[in-house]
Amino acid sequence: MKESFRRLESNRQQEILKAAMQEFAENGFGKASTNRIVKNAGMSKGMLYYYFINKEDLFLDCIGYALEHMEQSLEDWIGTGKEGFIERMARIAESKRIYFRQHPEISAFAAVIFLSPEVPPFFKERLEALMEEGTRKMFDGLDLSRFRGDLPPETLMRLVQWTFDGYAREAEERMRAEGVDTKDMDRYWDEFDMYLEAMKTIYYKGDRS
Repeated sequence: MKESFRRLESNRQQEILKAAMQEFAENGFGKASTNRIVKNAGMSKGMLYYYFINKEDLFLDCIGYALEHMEQSLEDWIGTGKEGFIERMARIAESKRIYFRQHPEISAFAAVIFLSPEVPPFFKERLEALMEEGTRKMFDGLDLSRFRGDLPPETLMRLVQWTFDGYAREAEERMRAEGVDTKDMDRYWDEFDMYLEAMKTIYYKGDRS
């Protein structure tokens, strides 16, 4: 971004970036229209190029903004309370659901960062690092006594994690095939909740204590 954009008030910066993220999420980088972006942001085409060198410059700044926003929200997603592993996974999923409902443009655009071939490797690596940090913190302060006693907790956690990873890959492939539509995200969350309950039945003690 240019210095002229940095001098804007924070709220106005966010309005412009949100309009751009929405356009990139709906149409990808190649088909994204700067005409639609300026219309939705309530400004002229000339002002867009006063703030950004070109469409790629705007795209990269949107990526940086989205990643920074998610990084700052990571602690709120994970929390620090002592709880069972599956409960924590469920709570994290619910926290993300709330976050993405509050910031739908970031939700949709995050999928673009992950899936789009136009995204430079540096940003993909940063998104992957964010996901890895979230995974690391996810294991802090767990109550492992809820797991069934005939297998080591580490084995059960790995099986649960593989289930989550497999579902994430399947959802990613479906988003690739069907396109990213934030209006349809609840379908994925509802499916996710169903699998969580199934995993409690499989991996927890009979009384789920």
